[in-house]
Amino acid sequence: MDQRFVDRYVDVQISVGDFVLSGGEIAALALLDAVARLQPGVLNDEESHQFDSFNPALDGLLDCPHYTRSETWGTEGVPPVLLSGDHAAIAKWRRQQSLGRTWLRRPELLAGRQLNKVDAALLAEFQAEHLKKVKKP
Repeated sequence: MDQRFVDRYVDVQISVGDFVLSGGEIAALALLDAVARLQPGVLNDEESHQFDSFNPALDGLLDCPHYTRSETWGTEGVPPVLLSGDHAAIAKWRRQQSLGRTWLRRPELLAGRQLNKVDAALLAEFQAEHLKKVKKP
């Protein structure tokens, strides 16, 4: 887009990430979806967006993994804790996964952050489990 047009008519610019696209169409669709899903009636559960990645309800962390039916897909199953019915254990698992995914995929979101003792322990456990998986032959 011509910078003269931007200087004269554009009041706000929004970044959708650190990448370059060949046109504005994909960025416009991403922005449209991000805004539309916050409107009543767009999502099945109007409050589900409150637990999306980066949301303050998750302390700005990435969201945990989600699983649907059936309980097995190919040879892989849903993590047993999610089938346990133990809501406290499920909440702990979700928090650990959020911390771990953030550490793996967006470590800058954790940089300089003081984790409380519980979160620090959950992250350390996730990191240890991750290193075991990575070192397997």
